[in-house]
Amino acid sequence: MRKRLGEILMAQGAITEEQLRAALALQKTRTILTGQALVESGATDQTTVARALALQARLPFVDLAGRVPPRRVTGLLDAAVAWEQEVLPVKESDGALVVAVADPAKVVVADTLRFLLDRDIAVAMAAPDALRKALEQAYGLRDGPPAPETSPESAESPVVRLVQRMFEEAVAARASDIHIEPFPNKVRIRYRVDGQLRIAAEHPADVFSSLISHIKVSAGLDIAEKRKPQDGRIEHAAGGRELDVRVSVLPGNHGEACVMRLLDREANLISLEELGMSRRGLDWFQRTIERPNGIVLVTGPTGSGKTTTLYAALAQLNRADRKILTVEDPVEYRIKGINQVQVHPKIGLDFARVLRAFLRQAPNVVLVGEIRDKETAETAIQASLTGHLVFSTVHTNDAPSAVTRLLDMGVPAFLIATSLQGVLAQRLVRRLCAACTVLEPATPLERRILGLAEGAQLRHPRGCRECSRTGYRGRVGVFEWLTLDERLREVLFRSRDPSEFRRAAAERGSWSPLRADAAEKVLAGATSVNEMLLVTRVEAVEEPAAPAAEPNAAAPPGAAAASPTAPVPS
Repeated sequence: MRKRLGEILMAQGAITEEQLRAALALQKTRTILTGQALVESGATDQTTVARALALQARLPFVDLAGRVPPRRVTGLLDAAVAWEQEVLPVKESDGALVVAVADPAKVVVADTLRFLLDRDIAVAMAAPDALRKALEQAYGLRDGPPAPETSPESAESPVVRLVQRMFEEAVAARASDIHIEPFPNKVRIRYRVDGQLRIAAEHPADVFSSLISHIKVSAGLDIAEKRKPQDGRIEHAAGGRELDVRVSVLPGNHGEACVMRLLDREANLISLEELGMSRRGLDWFQRTIERPNGIVLVTGPTGSGKTTTLYAALAQLNRADRKILTVEDPVEYRIKGINQVQVHPKIGLDFARVLRAFLRQAPNVVLVGEIRDKETAETAIQASLTGHLVFSTVHTNDAPSAVTRLLDMGVPAFLIATSLQGVLAQRLVRRLCAACTVLEPATPLERRILGLAEGAQLRHPRGCRECSRTGYRGRVGVFEWLTLDERLREVLFRSRDPSEFRRAAAERGSWSPLRADAAEKVLAGATSVNEMLLVTRVEAVEEPAAPAAEPNAAAPPGAAAASPTAPVPS
């Protein structure tokens, strides 16, 4: 097991335990590394920290203080590349070029230099200030002001500035991901904001090669591999936030398309009350997740907020008297007090294997990121039958289809009937911008869909600077839920026709459809009919039946008219 930096320095007698505690306290107030905190607090110096980091990373250390490598070595690397990658060639050894870096995480630059120089590269550690001075003496001053030594984006080349600006703009626009798409004559940059893609910029095609190479190097990907999809991650600071960026590169006919998903590590997880559920739906979900055992499923397409809902449930259940374990792919947010495991299929660490290991850890609550196959489904169900409360997700269109999906996987109906407690299905719709929404007469189509009388009024989008002229800002969840009572369990157990289970759920009122919740949010002024139609069935327009005539009829008695956080029409 690799020792921590503080442990190494204490073992060497370089710092005391009190000095380490002071540095860790400093870290809680600022986003800095342990080594930098120790140096800034005066506990030790950069050279001592760099030597310890070299020992931790099993790299050689090179002391650059007061010396510059010979020109025959530094001349092998272009000055722009040296500054961009923050590396300095120091010597040749056994046919390999040894380069110095100040951050162990930058060992990935070896792949870049190996590709650029077509020779073997070895990496050594150096103190940051000594490396910077040696770079200045070897290559001259770089353009632009120096960046923080702990930032991997320390060079100020045009590509680095472009990437930094891209992240800054995406954070300012509240984007969830960045899309970089190559075309024959241009590179298109798009941001996904509130679920909608927007063109942010277009650049000349000759920018693409250096742009994608820079991103791949930062994400620890193989820049020489252009035929296979690759996945990686970048830790990046932008807009005053610390981002965990998930990078996906996919080969295409014009080059490699890149999608970067932005996860804010400092963002606070929202509570159940902030999800946007109606009062009746929230009461149902809170009762369901407080059960001592059984399995609870959350379903919906990719990007519908399933993980956010499950994290909100775990946050409510997270108490000192409960042990909670999660297995995810990937772990998106860290939750204090919860043990989280990320799957690694390449080494055989899949959902089913981790879940079986979990049961030997005596947990009270288990979250399985996704049920993808029969083995994972049956293991999760067995866990729920042995006294554990299990949460998971499946990809289906609505709540009753979750049962059908499990049956299609080959899970016996009696196992589903005895373990499944409830299913929550959800979508995300754009929320009307509070700054510019207007109250106007409902159109004939809107009145028909919602069953409104002549002269009824609804909130409509208008567009302003706050919402980038879209009329929408932020998103709100739309939910449907299914409760399994004894009658439904009996139908599931004895029926061979999945459609019979759906009919029984609708007839008994155990299933509150998505359309009812969406209609409530339209009437409350939280969203629009156009957004409602994007997440509900088209047949809803053609059937102004009971739910259309009374938007709350499909919801259980006592359902609230809107989310507690939704704007109410005046």
